[in-house]
Amino acid sequence: MDNKKWIYYRADHHKLRQISRKFNISPLVAAVILNRGIQEPEEISMFLEKDIAKVYDPFLMKDMTKAVKRIKKAICEQEKMTVYGDYDVDGVTSTAILVKYLDGCGAHVDYYIPDRMDEGYGVNKQALQRLHENGTKLVITVDAGITAVEEVEFAKGLGLDFIITDHHECKEEIPKAYAIVNPKQHDCPYPFKELAGVGVVFKLIQGLAGKAQLGKVINDYCDIVCLGTVADVVPLLGENRLIVDHGLKLMKNTDHLGLKALVKVSGLDNAKIGTGAVGFMIAPRINAAGRIGSALRAAALFLTDDQKTAYEIARELNEENKKRQATEAQILDEAMRMIEQDFDLARQKVIVLYGKDWHHGVIGVVASRITDKFHRPSILIALEGDEGKGSGRSIRGFNLFEALTTCRDTLIKFGGHELAAGLTIDKKEISAFIEHIGEYADSHLCEDALIPRIYIDCQIQAVDLTFDTVKQLEILEPFGMRNAGPVFSLCDAVISDIRVVGEGKHLKMRLEKDKIFVDAVGFNMGDYEKRFIAGDVVDVACTLGINSYQGKDKIQLTLKDIKMSGPKRMEYKYYKTFDACIRNDIINSITKDADICFKQDIEIRDVLGTLEDEHPVLMIVNTLAGAAEIIDQLEREFEQQSHDPLSQKPYSIYFNTLGDDNHALDILINPVMGAGQIQNYSKVYIYDPCFSIAFYCDILKKNNNVYLLFDNTKYRWCEHVLDQIIPVRQDFVIVYQYIKTRSVQGIYEDDVFVLTRRIAISYHVPMNYLKLKHCLDIFRELGLLCFSICNEQIRIQLNDNKSKKVNIESSVQLAKLRKLREKCEETKKFLNQSS
Repeated sequence: MDNKKWIYYRADHHKLRQISRKFNISPLVAAVILNRGIQEPEEISMFLEKDIAKVYDPFLMKDMTKAVKRIKKAICEQEKMTVYGDYDVDGVTSTAILVKYLDGCGAHVDYYIPDRMDEGYGVNKQALQRLHENGTKLVITVDAGITAVEEVEFAKGLGLDFIITDHHECKEEIPKAYAIVNPKQHDCPYPFKELAGVGVVFKLIQGLAGKAQLGKVINDYCDIVCLGTVADVVPLLGENRLIVDHGLKLMKNTDHLGLKALVKVSGLDNAKIGTGAVGFMIAPRINAAGRIGSALRAAALFLTDDQKTAYEIARELNEENKKRQATEAQILDEAMRMIEQDFDLARQKVIVLYGKDWHHGVIGVVASRITDKFHRPSILIALEGDEGKGSGRSIRGFNLFEALTTCRDTLIKFGGHELAAGLTIDKKEISAFIEHIGEYADSHLCEDALIPRIYIDCQIQAVDLTFDTVKQLEILEPFGMRNAGPVFSLCDAVISDIRVVGEGKHLKMRLEKDKIFVDAVGFNMGDYEKRFIAGDVVDVACTLGINSYQGKDKIQLTLKDIKMSGPKRMEYKYYKTFDACIRNDIINSITKDADICFKQDIEIRDVLGTLEDEHPVLMIVNTLAGAAEIIDQLEREFEQQSHDPLSQKPYSIYFNTLGDDNHALDILINPVMGAGQIQNYSKVYIYDPCFSIAFYCDILKKNNNVYLLFDNTKYRWCEHVLDQIIPVRQDFVIVYQYIKTRSVQGIYEDDVFVLTRRIAISYHVPMNYLKLKHCLDIFRELGLLCFSICNEQIRIQLNDNKSKKVNIESSVQLAKLRKLREKCEETKKFLNQSS
């Protein structure tokens, strides 16, 4: 039932209280700040104050002094300079602000942006040759150049001076340019490494203008720098946070005609502009120029001083964006068919697709959508003749740039970041590339990393659902990469109403917690409506906001995921896997043939305190009450011991069988015979009574260090399990009655777990998966119906039994189930004799 993994940050509560008091912020806000890795008082102060005047000194960046002196010399001597840009938003905005500044200084300046289709990313020799022929003496790259080793040597041979400003990762060899301004150089002392390309140019302009002109530079350019920074999805912490916060304030009433026109055609002229609006509405219109048309038009938009021209170009970009969306949808549809027909997602961890006639200007966007959908790295390659140009996107935990570095022998060129990269490849090398990157993924990307994750800042209570809480959280804005909007969990809430809206695409719910009601909406979560019903007790992962409608404001949760409450999830897993215990026939009576080391008075903290990866320990749990108790104890102990916000728990939980790897502590619930390599553990603890003598003896054959951590009082836990899985007459009546009255032409279809809850809620009785299944098994045995369960979907077909009377007591299966009580008592006597 669960297809997303919830990861809770674990804040140091002592530090949380200190920060809350010192900075006069709520514990909720303090928790989120700590979760973002902001720990030191100076960092926290910078984060909260968002004072743009506190940007770092640009001359802390390596080669900044050299770059500034060379550019000032060119201005003074009227040497022709060409700003060499890139066609994405970061590159276009970088180009625009540097050209605009230099032009304002009276420089002889031009700009060049390579054509995405004809030239591709980065510096190329043909362009440099043309620039030289047109009189350029100094080339300044923006958002590009750090990998242009050969191209820089070529330029120097032409007599061109070369200044690189870039923010991309550096390879082992970097160009021998006149100056390289890139905070990611290994020996660059600049304190903030995560600037976008436009952020690096912003620092260069600050250096050129001087400290006295800082305020003017900020007010003249910060809105454009904000746009490029948000669009390039760099971390919105540190200096980037200051830039974006101030830039958003300027953007609403910007003096830049081009940006003002772009805001208007994006439909945002009367709206609050946040990072979401910038990233998903404004930026794509600029990117469309570089992807489908020419990025030169986008640059011209930011450089024009004519209002009519600005609106004309903005409308052109809007139309280009519509074409981009149509092209993107076409490629995405084709790519999805390829994945469905040819891809083995269970075996292949990286999705690599290639196709003819794909527009390589949009394949990066399509790759991003595929990665979002399948939660695994993806690379799309557009074939053009004998070469292919590719664009890739990755997931947390898989560095795409490093992966491509290991595959460099199969590539013509490549570049990028941890989460996004581009490449050029010979068509004949594609198969070898797929093989190599697949091997790299197999060794660097574990199966667990392929499960989508939701990172939850903390659990909130009903009392937190207030306007004041939302107001407090606004101080955390602007949100973006590495400063995501806070996600909370609201646990043990009751669904009072659930329905779909928007033609079935979206989910609308009303939740109740501690007699407080709140609305919740889940965009593109309409399918959840089939998995939950009114009356369910659920945990929701959500963001907290305000919904304004017809002049009224209400607190509203925006849903990220929904799960049954923790106890219910454990109940489902427990009873489903207990079914395997019965089907594997482990409940048998055999004679004692081994000694059991019976030891009590060992507490969980004692077990945790001695854990070592070299000496793994196994804890076997057999009952639902035991599973709930031990996990609760482990959670509390881990909470007290852990100070790392995202530290991994020192234990893993398995049902029925163990995994391939042993951890410091493995918890095995409902083990079956042959459950795994039990002999590999230094100690085996049996936490609560098992239902099978055979299982005890099987364990002892495989491991001599077996300890029992229970006494006879725990046998009531076994009795409770049997009470919950062995149907009584009332259970048979209500199950058959519910299905019969709701079947259509004798057919009933549902999610099997939802069906158990429907019956429980309708008749106010306890019902679980295994009891329901036993009822249905017995009905089938007696000829009342037939059913099948596939991927948790159940289909029941009632048989025509109008003239036939059945006697439930005649069921052989029911008799076998009832014998489980006798077997359980035999096991209890066996252990008493052993001890």
